[in-house]
Formats: sequence, structure tokens, C-alpha cells
Amino acid sequence: MRTRHALVIQEDKIILKILERLANSRSYSCKAITSLNDLDIEDQNTNFDVIISDILFDGIAPLEFVSQVQEVILHKNLVIVSNMGQEKIKKDTMALKGIAGFFEIPFDLDEVEQLIAGY
Repeated sequence: MRTRHALVIQEDKIILKILERLANSRSYSCKAITSLNDLDIEDQNTNFDVIISDILFDGIAPLEFVSQVQEVILHKNLVIVSNMGQEKIKKDTMALKGIAGFFEIPFDLDEVEQLIAGY
């Protein structure tokens, strides 16, 4: 059985740890970082089965951040877990290709777990 890889990108360290533990509990090899600046070359060459990320980061618009992730990191599924409460941003993000789910904080951990279990 091949190893499944997950990447968690969250500035909020509590949410970061929760999502990292969730991925580990679902048998993912998980890397958890607080920003894209924490990626190294090896990470960029890993084809992640799932990326679980916020979209609110200083200095970058939410949709621009999503585009950067999609361009820079090889992955199959992108799941957003964010404090972003604007319905338009959520709708615009979900309309992008490759977005598997969007969960607003506070989120239902069971729903996120169910979503990533199938990847």
C-alpha cells in the first residue's frame, strides 16, 4: 500500500495541530506548516493527496493564494478550512477547479475527516 501524503497550511497553530492530528489519524504522512514560505524543494516535488489550507494570509488575496498553491504544489485535492466568512469568496473559491471542500471555522471535524478519508 502506498503512503498517502497530506499538507496542512494554517497560521493558527491550534487549528494547524488539530488538522495535522486528523490527517495522521487517517494514516497520512502529514507535513504541517504556517505559511508557503515554510515549503522546501522536497515538498514541492511531493504529490500530495490532499492539502488542507486556510486562505487568509497577510499580504495576499484569498483567491490569489489558492492560485499560488495550485501552481506551486503538486496535489490531487485542496480542502479549505478558514475563518473567511464572506459568502462571495466562498462561492468564488468553490467554483475554482480542484477545490474539494470549503469549511468555515468553527468547522465540523467529522465532516472534514469524512472528506479526506476517501483520498
